[in-house]
Amino acid sequence: MLELSESLFDDQVLESSKHKPVLVDFWAPWCGPCRMLGPILEKLSHEYEGRVQFVKINADHAPELSQRYRIRSIPTVMLFRQAEVVDQFMGLKQESEIRRFIDAHLPRIEDKDLALARQLLAAGRLEDASEHYRAVIAKNPSQDVARLEFVQLLLQRSMASEAAEYFEVLKPKKLNDPKIASMALFVDAGLSLDVDPSHPTRSDQMLREAQKAMLAGQWAEAMDLFLALLTEDRRFAGDLVRQSMLAIFHLCPDAQVVGTYRRKLSALLN
Repeated sequence: MLELSESLFDDQVLESSKHKPVLVDFWAPWCGPCRMLGPILEKLSHEYEGRVQFVKINADHAPELSQRYRIRSIPTVMLFRQAEVVDQFMGLKQESEIRRFIDAHLPRIEDKDLALARQLLAAGRLEDASEHYRAVIAKNPSQDVARLEFVQLLLQRSMASEAAEYFEVLKPKKLNDPKIASMALFVDAGLSLDVDPSHPTRSDQMLREAQKAMLAGQWAEAMDLFLALLTEDRRFAGDLVRQSMLAIFHLCPDAQVVGTYRRKLSALLN
């Protein structure tokens, strides 16, 4: 079982989870239940070797991760796939319960369909990818990861109304999942872009251009536009720009870009 520092999280957890599930145990040495859970996870890490990567992170030494993933108590165990939290539990569990927790997220038939949808998306075949995402969700409506990816694809295709319909079932989960909360902001932005303002100001126009770039996945361009808007008209855009960039930080797959613009936003706000 690999013990990681906070600085290695993006590479060893998020990137690795694009290839196989990664189970992360947020623990602390003073926590009694953590010490009881640890040996169980260590045993399972050998049994699932090659199929699931097991990681432990000392929450006391990872304040940024604790905030990012809203760690409220320990132990908290999260399972990552495709750089997203797909499931989690808190507290001590029996070995049989943890097995069921893991087995529920090992590759299934619909994952092959999802992999094909992602391949089509990466190849720029957006319409074909959309049809495969629809098929995956139709077969498994509780496939939240596929649903979230599909919502983002629909927004990229300027299909905000359909995106909002597919997103509706995820809304109750947004308080506990930062990626879903971030996508809610994306959906709102997409719906707002469907309405042309009657007398747009320069700030209105800058905001719309930033939102268009954001929904298109043009991350650096979008954040440059948001920062320019914040510099020019902080009263108009202050909180909206901050919320939009925080949403991008959760959804942008490029950790280096996220790190760069976190620093830029912090410097501008402080």
